[in-house]
Amino acid sequence: EDDEVVGFDEEANKVIKRLVEGPGESLDIAPVVGMPGLGKTTLARKIYNDPQLSYEFFNVLWVYVGQSYKIKDIFLNILKFFTKRTEDYRHEEVDALAKVICGYIDKGGRCLIVLDDVWAAEVTDAVKKVFPLNKKKHRIMITTVDKYLASYTNPDPHDLKFLTQAESSELLVKRIFGRGSCPDDLVELGESIARKCGGVPLALVVIAGALRGRSNKNDWLRVERNVVQHLFTNSQESCFKLVEMSYDRLPQEVQTCFLYCGVFPRGFDIPSWKLIRLWIAEGLIKPQQNYT
Repeated sequence: EDDEVVGFDEEANKVIKRLVEGPGESLDIAPVVGMPGLGKTTLARKIYNDPQLSYEFFNVLWVYVGQSYKIKDIFLNILKFFTKRTEDYRHEEVDALAKVICGYIDKGGRCLIVLDDVWAAEVTDAVKKVFPLNKKKHRIMITTVDKYLASYTNPDPHDLKFLTQAESSELLVKRIFGRGSCPDDLVELGESIARKCGGVPLALVVIAGALRGRSNKNDWLRVERNVVQHLFTNSQESCFKLVEMSYDRLPQEVQTCFLYCGVFPRGFDIPSWKLIRLWIAEGLIKPQQNYT
């Protein structure tokens, strides 16, 4: 869905420049901070996948942290990027793991570790220890909702901005119509809905999901008049309400498949082929003929 990402080009370029050309030759942390639903992880993924970073950094690592983190698990996830024999280190103490990782990093060039969804300073303090004390301009990038944590890691955090009206309308249209255009009789309503989403990508994406496949003007009027204004507030609760609204509009069989994803740990990358096979094994979906 990279072609559906809207409004992050300028943000991404700023952070990439900071990572590549940042101050000094020692380890530096680049925090990206913003309210839930603003697109911190989306921006971080865009940066992580940028070819320039692969050119500038010898190793680029992505680690999901979350609220229920364990430093040891974070270190083991980092270690996976350097060796397939992580089980050999599972019984090691945290300090020993840090030294092992440090050894791997020291063998190569510049290293960037992206820590997604960080909630505690303990995490960044611990990860800093895996970097060797050399002048290779190693970097850590974090995403967080906590402004105090962001300022603790770096007095100049990158505050993620809200989308502009034009960007909001563009994202809404792309998510609803793909490469198509919005019908003329819905353009004004679409702009009004986009405006009421307050520049928050999550709100726009969820509302778009509810309107996808619906070209009836009355459906759009109902959303524009009665839904968005009640859902959007600058809080994490509003994000859950947005997701709930999207969930409620799913067919019952799809709701069951969606809930099944909850058996996986938070932040786990679920292979699509594995998920489909599990759905079939549980009887949630039926295999198609001539499909293997």
